[in-house]
Amino acid sequence: MKKKLIIIISLISLNIHSQAHVGVMGGFDLENEYSKLGAGINFMPLPKVMVGGGVMITPFDVDDDYEIMLNVKYSLGRFNVAAGYMFHEMPDDPMAMHMGMGSMHSSHENHNEPYIGIDYKLFRNKKLRIFFNSSESMKTLGLMLPIFNIGKKMHMNHNMDHSNHN
Repeated sequence: MKKKLIIIISLISLNIHSQAHVGVMGGFDLENEYSKLGAGINFMPLPKVMVGGGVMITPFDVDDDYEIMLNVKYSLGRFNVAAGYMFHEMPDDPMAMHMGMGSMHSSHENHNEPYIGIDYKLFRNKKLRIFFNSSESMKTLGLMLPIFNIGKKMHMNHNMDHSNHN
């Protein structure tokens, strides 16, 4: 019974501050010059910490190219610093085909690697953000826009005028 009570209290206390954001993003990979479109979700268990994930695809340039990203973000005001892990598919190295190793691999190869990123809120009253993600195989610059929020956002009311509460 104690374990169930602890789990319930933990979930309730996390949900007091929690909020989730669902958004869309578009970017450009500076390494291979591919345009990307994506969607993501971020869950905010603490006021300055976000846990999230996203998917980006290259619909116009390369068939079957995707990135799945899982990350943790820390808010520094208008900046967010992110670190995470990325799962993506890349075409095989053309040099391997010439060396007789092409038959051992499929036409695409899966890669997993860590990445870091930063995003900046461009305007104080708007939700539009510019982001830059970097890993060993990609450097993506783009824009992201939250579409909607799930949950309640905690606001501190610093207005000390109580005259209209009569």
